[in-house]
Amino acid sequence: MMNDQAGADCPRTEDISALMDGEVEGHASEVLRMHVAQCSVCQPVLLRFTAMREDLVALREIRSDVDIAALVLPQLPKAPEPKRRPRWSWPGLSQLGPRAIGGAAALGLGAWLGLTLVTGGGAAVRPAMSVFYGEPPGAYCAGLPSCSSRGR
Repeated sequence: MMNDQAGADCPRTEDISALMDGEVEGHASEVLRMHVAQCSVCQPVLLRFTAMREDLVALREIRSDVDIAALVLPQLPKAPEPKRRPRWSWPGLSQLGPRAIGGAAALGLGAWLGLTLVTGGGAAVRPAMSVFYGEPPGAYCAGLPSCSSRGR
């Protein structure tokens, strides 16, 4: 941020602030101090920073006789005490039951589905598509036993 009326050779306001804070050292500090001493635009900026620094130092020295923490802390609500578990409880035991039931159900269903695939599930296994039958596709039959060479 540049000074509002600053010329092209004036330093930035941040540079003057850094000079006040002691962050500029060596030759750069000397050049900056010489410019501020001769510049009518930068001198008021330096004076404002100096006044602000003195005000802040004065604020540090103000002490209060009142302990605010002692007044506020009793008015705050008490934090709830954490619930203690009985010594015999096992963490996660209440969640173990539903997981065990779900696992047993999944294993049982998987075994039942596997058995129905292997044994046919008790139903007669019929081919989904018959390729080598003697009847042409779409042939009209009065009944299934009369058209099928196998009698099905």
